[in-house]
Amino acid sequence: MKKSRIHFMGIGGQGISAVAQMVLQASGESITVTGCDMQASSTTRALQRIGVPVEIGHSANHLEGIDRLVVVPAALVLNPDHPELATARMRGIPLITWQEMLGELMQKKCVISVGGVHGKGTTTAMLALMLVDAALDPTCEVGAVVPRFGVNYRLGQSQYFVNEADEFYNNFWNYHPRLAVVTSIEFEHPEFFANYEAFLASFEHFVRGMDMDGDWPLPPTLVLNANSAGCVELLDRIKDWPGCVVTYAVEGFMTQKDINAASKEKKLTDFAGETVISMNRGVAQSGSLPSKLDNQVTFEAYDLKLEGETSFRVRSRWSEAFPADTRIHLQLPGAHNVQNALAAISAAIVLGIDAETIVKTLESFSGIKRRFEIRNQGLVQVNGQSLDIVLVDDYAHHPTAIAATLEAARERYPGRRLVAIYQPHMFSRTKTFFTQFLSAFDLADVAIIADIFPARERDTGQVSARELVDAIAQQPHFLREGGQVLHGGSVQATTQLLHSIIRSGDVVLVMGAGDIYTLTDMIMHDEE
Repeated sequence: MKKSRIHFMGIGGQGISAVAQMVLQASGESITVTGCDMQASSTTRALQRIGVPVEIGHSANHLEGIDRLVVVPAALVLNPDHPELATARMRGIPLITWQEMLGELMQKKCVISVGGVHGKGTTTAMLALMLVDAALDPTCEVGAVVPRFGVNYRLGQSQYFVNEADEFYNNFWNYHPRLAVVTSIEFEHPEFFANYEAFLASFEHFVRGMDMDGDWPLPPTLVLNANSAGCVELLDRIKDWPGCVVTYAVEGFMTQKDINAASKEKKLTDFAGETVISMNRGVAQSGSLPSKLDNQVTFEAYDLKLEGETSFRVRSRWSEAFPADTRIHLQLPGAHNVQNALAAISAAIVLGIDAETIVKTLESFSGIKRRFEIRNQGLVQVNGQSLDIVLVDDYAHHPTAIAATLEAARERYPGRRLVAIYQPHMFSRTKTFFTQFLSAFDLADVAIIADIFPARERDTGQVSARELVDAIAQQPHFLREGGQVLHGGSVQATTQLLHSIIRSGDVVLVMGAGDIYTLTDMIMHDEE
């Protein structure tokens, strides 16, 4: 990586833009960084402001004088014959994903990776800030902007490197953490993984690839969510793994004992060729049920308060117990954020961070971008009227995440009308989880479903937003209990529809991983 020029294709993405800036800052003047993306965005404009040349659009001409090409995995999946990729191969230019580049930056570091289907971004940010506040000076990479950093990364000078580890395209195989956190496992990314078995095997591969030989002040350690059936199943698959396993759970959530009981009572239903275990908070998918889990989890959250506030206490079975009389108050709502906080607490204690620092960090944590991000709370001008509304922007795009986010909003704002706006993300996900989406909106008074955001896919006619709306409308909550479900269409049309129905007192929750977030700006600036 000395005296070279590296081009980042798709540089507008959160992860790849962070790596590009980390390479630029870490290299001094020995590396020139350039980039391109299909369209301009706040990220590309920010890169241009700090001196990174970014071209809008793609061209083989971008590769003139390039020593390495770094790409987003989606480019390899969606269009492997893309002109820039083809030109790089023809010219023998080394081509890697940004996750591979991140893996290179991690070499000779004590890596702490946070993976899992839900909550990994928030948990990574919480844990990273705990290390910062403990004066451990970590390097950090998170999948969303962390307000205290102002960006989604941080360059530190110590041995510690904290990152968010994504399972898509087996990206997290590029990381070899000494400490790994897995927040949840259920089937996801059906456009890449053939089935749940392949998905679970990917997590097993990740764990077995952890750093077992490094000379660090902690043993190889895996922190697992004992409330997640998939995590428990992973634990059953790695019984021969020689590292240390730490578990955490929220009291009252479904545990392995409950899962086994559900199995015996034949409460299993078949869905998309997988076994689905209906749980009181979300849906966990599993192949064969794991044999057992020690009921004595290492860390347990208990005495939860979720209505009007989010707080809990921690019961610890670690060698140095967490003070049980300490009540932790979170700014973020929802039981799922208690889980995220508990995951970060568990990892931080393993790292030797003191309870006082942990609590201080958590109580000051306001979240990361697009994770229950409150964009407005109070009066805003809509249709020429001053309306008192809460406007929340959230990244949720999986049925379980949608249900958890709505539950958090309902608990934080009891008695207010909840308007849920959702932009389905990718046709394959919408089709695969179609049945689960039907009940995901049951806590919303009004659900508006925008058109599907294709991301790295093309529309082959397998499913549409209108089909989803029609099917949700037949659910009891919307058919008989007064709920309303509407088709929004494009983002612009969805904004116009919201303009026509919004009223003072509403809590508007905007969800999706595509460009639906732009709706919040249009509402706040009273644009149609």
